[in-house]
Order: sequence, then C-alpha cells, then structure tokens
Amino acid sequence: MTATIFRAFLFGLVFIFSLVVLTALLPARYQAHAEQTIAVRDVQAVKQYLNVANWQGLLTPQSDLQLSFLTQAQRVGGYGELVHPWGLAEITVLGLNEHSVTVQIRFDTEHVAHIQLTLSQQEESVVVKLSAKGENHAPLVGGLYAHFAAYYVEQQLKMMMNQIVSQLKLHRQG
Repeated sequence: MTATIFRAFLFGLVFIFSLVVLTALLPARYQAHAEQTIAVRDVQAVKQYLNVANWQGLLTPQSDLQLSFLTQAQRVGGYGELVHPWGLAEITVLGLNEHSVTVQIRFDTEHVAHIQLTLSQQEESVVVKLSAKGENHAPLVGGLYAHFAAYYVEQQLKMMMNQIVSQLKLHRQG
C-alpha cells in the first residue's frame, strides 16, 4: 500500500516537472496576421487609420479597451496608453509613412509587441494588412503566454479589420 502511494506521488512529481520543462521550452515569440482587400475609390478614407489615434474607433466593440494618446499619435514618437483588463500598456509610434504605421505595445517589461498597419493601392481597391509580432519575457511561462497571446492577438486583429471594413462601408453610404 505504501509503495503504491509512493509511486503515485513520484509519478505526480515527474509529471509536474515535465510540464514545467515543456512549458519553459515553448518559443516566447509569436506572430498574427489579418488581411483584407477593400473595394474603395477614396483612398484617403482608408489612410485615416495611419493615425493611431483613430484606432480607438476600431476597439469600440470592447468597452474595456481604452486607447488614449498623451502626445501626437500621427507622428513617430507619439506616446499613449491602452487600458486593458490585464493592465496598462504603453503604446509608442515607431514608424510612419504614407503607406504604413508601426506601433509598439509594452505590458510591463515582460511583453512587447509590434503591430503594423500597411495599405497598398491596387487598381480600384486597397489591400489592408494588419500584422503583429510579439515576445514575452516572463520566466518559465513566457512560451505558454506567447502561445495564448498569438491566439488572442489574431482575434483582435480580425476584429479591428472587421471594424475598418464596416466603417468604410458606412463612409461610402454617408
């Protein structure tokens, strides 16, 4: 009887240790993408999203996400904050040109993500691409968190893309 309990206890310890080791070996980096071709004649209507301050309109379906900029969001170096249920994130505009904008989102010192919005003009349409790359530096569980973040961020990018399409349709009608 004692040997059976000892074996079960030993098996439990080995199992938990194995899970911790496997979790620590997961990659801490992730990527997510969303792309949409939008038939639009007014390219300026799409270019409004190169100003990151306009992204709050893309987050409106989720009232618990609040984006505010403390400096000018339409310039490189623009700084803001994203209030999220998991905490406060710092947002900085890293790159901006007439076809794309890149922002960095930083949760504490553990999680850094770069989100890029790229617009490319085609004949009578615009291809809108949203992409994110991130890395989590949390010890042991960083890989597990990165795996979850990849799923979560991809869903957020899809939601933002749907909002862009919806707002552009409303712009065409109005």
